[in-house]
Amino acid sequence: MKRDRDLLQNNNFVRLISLVMGIALWVIVNSAPGGQSNGLATITQTLRNVQVTVVAPSDMVVVSEQPQSVNLSVSGSIIDVATVQAEASQIRVVANALTLGPGIHQVPVIMEHVPSSSVNYVPDTGFVTVDLQPKIGQSLKPKLTIVGQPATGLSLGQPIVSVSHVVVSGPNTLVHQVVAVTARVNVSGAQTNFTRIIPVFPVSADGRVIPGVVCNPSTVTVTIPIENPVHAVKLVATTVGTPSGNVVVSGISINPSQVQVQGTSSDVDALTSIALPPISVDHLTQTQTIQVAIPIPFVGAHLSTPTVNVTVTIAPKATVTLQGIPISLVGNAQGTAYTLEGQKTASITITGPADIVTSLTAADIEAYVDVSQVANGMKKSLPIQISLPMYTQTASIVPATVTVAAVKSSG
Repeated sequence: MKRDRDLLQNNNFVRLISLVMGIALWVIVNSAPGGQSNGLATITQTLRNVQVTVVAPSDMVVVSEQPQSVNLSVSGSIIDVATVQAEASQIRVVANALTLGPGIHQVPVIMEHVPSSSVNYVPDTGFVTVDLQPKIGQSLKPKLTIVGQPATGLSLGQPIVSVSHVVVSGPNTLVHQVVAVTARVNVSGAQTNFTRIIPVFPVSADGRVIPGVVCNPSTVTVTIPIENPVHAVKLVATTVGTPSGNVVVSGISINPSQVQVQGTSSDVDALTSIALPPISVDHLTQTQTIQVAIPIPFVGAHLSTPTVNVTVTIAPKATVTLQGIPISLVGNAQGTAYTLEGQKTASITITGPADIVTSLTAADIEAYVDVSQVANGMKKSLPIQISLPMYTQTASIVPATVTVAAVKSSG
């Protein structure tokens, strides 16, 4: 059975059968009593839905043609008609519009590639209505629409498109409707670098695909790196306000102290730390642990945990006064000598957690003045600045200011 079907689907086999049947009919007709021994019978057959081909100038576009196909009446001898039927796929019905300009035209149809010139070919219509419009083009940058997400834990890098622009061409009334050329890329579940050849479509302002407009090229190659940039980033916590009573903040800890951040390489690499929202310690009287949400550091970032626990340690407050703290000079300019006039040491009163403050000595404190603003030949009164351990603060400095003189250095 399969071999029989293959034979029936073979064009050469069908043509041979048609010719044999035509010859057989000719023999029957010419052998019949009263038949014409020196002629062939004339028959008429109809070839249905023969496609119309419109030939237009290269600078014109065929917007429409009506009708798009015709029925073709074929008259002639049995053998000739049988030959035409066997070779019907070669016949072309052509509407020649090569000399015409823009507009709607009635174009006569002609037959081409007919198998037999002895046959009379009559289409059921002698004209085709052809709408011609000037062909125009414009260049547009392709826009990618990315659908889906890569495999869990991975992220998308910067897409790379094989061409920078796509030329859209067609009838001016249609091309003017095109506002973008789009390519839709589905990256769902991608685990490695993603490369695909994607068709591009001309679309209107409301996202409709505009038919009758040609894109050149019609496809683009899109490559999207699939990345896994996960970095451990330090978390930073600060406090605002003042605890109630004779207590102070003596420590702050974060658990976990780091968070895993995933995102594009450029964003993750630029991230050094994440600052948590400031924690208010107003009215605190004892150590407290609270849950704090971690801010999203950049658009598209994924965090290993959305929150952390922050413990604020509260301790008794103490005050100490340290005498004879040496005052140093910082910010010295080359070629200038500075002199600290008057008192060379300071007395500093410090408050803070009792366990920290009560263990301080003069060696733990740095007192200094910044002389960078004192020019040669000038004297200036400058404030004394203090460098203190964390969670402590200065209650008073005596003296609060000192005088610094600047002269040109002999060296």
